[in-house]
Amino acid sequence: MNKDFFCEVTSKCMLNEETALIEILCPEIASCAVPGQFVNITCSNFLRRPFGIASVNKEAGTFKVGIKIVGEGSEELASMDEGEGTWILGPLGNGFDLSNNKYILVGGGSGVFPINFLYEKLSSEGKSVKVVQGFRDASQIIMNNDDYILTTDAGDAGIKGNCCDGLNTLTDEDINGSTILCVGPMPMMRAVSSWAEQKGLDCFVSLEQRMACGIGICLVCVCKIKAQEQGIEFDHKRCCKDGPVFDAKEVIW
Repeated sequence: MNKDFFCEVTSKCMLNEETALIEILCPEIASCAVPGQFVNITCSNFLRRPFGIASVNKEAGTFKVGIKIVGEGSEELASMDEGEGTWILGPLGNGFDLSNNKYILVGGGSGVFPINFLYEKLSSEGKSVKVVQGFRDASQIIMNNDDYILTTDAGDAGIKGNCCDGLNTLTDEDINGSTILCVGPMPMMRAVSSWAEQKGLDCFVSLEQRMACGIGICLVCVCKIKAQEQGIEFDHKRCCKDGPVFDAKEVIW
């Protein structure tokens, strides 16, 4: 199946000075993308750039990605305007298992974009969803709803502290029977994974790694996963092909 499409930007919104939310027309990707998957977008630099899918509108044939400017490639892509186009490979990756009926979503950094897609999907299916999001300070807050639990390291918005401090405000009713889905910086996901283990909850994380091909060939994005059942201490898995979603208990942090 062809997964490489020339796509047109239909709209762009700057969420803050360094982050753009771009809507892209591609019915082929929009029709089959699931939360947790990503796309690899072509820029004029040598390698494509991976971005988690933030939202999908199947009827319009569009999807959205959030692009935070961190270098030349992301700056170029964030500067695209309506009517411009580029080649996009996707949807890629395995996505989250959404078979449970009760979830706690935890996001930080660029992880708030996949969390948004998860929230849209789970809410549309009438499932129980609680969301905790963490930011450095108020200037970094994006993709945040009023019913989310908000934390900031600086304490200038929401709860002062990190995502685990936000999780600690949940009631036993909120927690019991929930599955944790987490996307964000590695230290945050490691801490949330530990919190979930203490509560006896299943936790799945999306590992954000540098990658080149996005389809499992180049091996740039390998991570270490526990493999005692195979008689070895650990195995290498490709974030793009075997992930990016993994059971948190299997990840070697």
